[in-house]
Amino acid sequence: MAKKKININEILRFISKQAGKVIPAKQLIQLESPVFLPFYHVVSDEQLPHIQNYPYRNVQEFENELDFFLKHFKPVELGELINSKNYSEKVFHLTFDDGLKECAEIIAPVLLQKGIPATFFINTAFADNLQLFHKYKASLILNTLKERPNEFAEKRLEDNGLRGYNILKAEIWQNDLLDEVAELLGIYFQDFLTKEQPYLTTSQILKLQSEGFSIGAHSVDHPEFYKISAKQQMEQVRKSMDWIAEKINPQIKTFSFPFTDSGVPASILKTIRDENLCDITFGTAGVKYDVFDFHFQRYPMEQNGNVASQLKSEYVYFQLRKWIGKAKVKH
Repeated sequence: MAKKKININEILRFISKQAGKVIPAKQLIQLESPVFLPFYHVVSDEQLPHIQNYPYRNVQEFENELDFFLKHFKPVELGELINSKNYSEKVFHLTFDDGLKECAEIIAPVLLQKGIPATFFINTAFADNLQLFHKYKASLILNTLKERPNEFAEKRLEDNGLRGYNILKAEIWQNDLLDEVAELLGIYFQDFLTKEQPYLTTSQILKLQSEGFSIGAHSVDHPEFYKISAKQQMEQVRKSMDWIAEKINPQIKTFSFPFTDSGVPASILKTIRDENLCDITFGTAGVKYDVFDFHFQRYPMEQNGNVASQLKSEYVYFQLRKWIGKAKVKH
């Protein structure tokens, strides 16, 4: 019988969780580590039908987490990240992906009240509610199937490996299938966009900018970046950054990779740098350094569990990876 291969990351994660339970947060966070970059998508007390099958924070949870950040870190502007290695104190910068309307209606007022700067990343094809993200389409379909099972729709999904909750794993290339199934169920995505207006409008984005927030691109239509070609990746970066430049004209050019930057080759980041397409870019690998000094790794906040426990575990994990020489993301 073949021996099971030891997964070093699983071992480090287990140790991190156990150690994080007993080590004080202040003691961990004060150790040498990268700038802390927590990111979210949405905050709401409402049950948002296009997002309710994915985790997100309510307003009180969000405010509690912000207070935790403020206790242990100093909030900084986007432009200050370039010099973050020179800080004598721990700093953080908040970011939000997907450009949902709650960014303007709920999140920004809370941040302004607490004096916390942030960056909002926009999927340019979705701005002004022109298109709907395929993951949000999947959520709306799942909701309907729970209420009104449909044999034909479920068969089409099952034939494509999307039975039940697996529909949430649908990818951008399955957009036509989602549209077909939605029609079978009497779901009209354009009507949903018109009625619910889930995304920020250009005027809302400009208002956020006028309030001091930074605006960046999050690709055109949020594809699974690690599954498209390098040529397509560059097209997504260029087109979305062109839209941001034309509509918003930000002082700092910034881009966050959709889903993850894992699978994005070094050549893409080199092109972004060499062509001066962006000043700062972001991945989602957690508390880690990156081989490119303008590319920063963010920490996903929308996870189950207490924020203090999450972060303590993450910081122990970083220290363990640093100890074995793997605290820096390579591409």
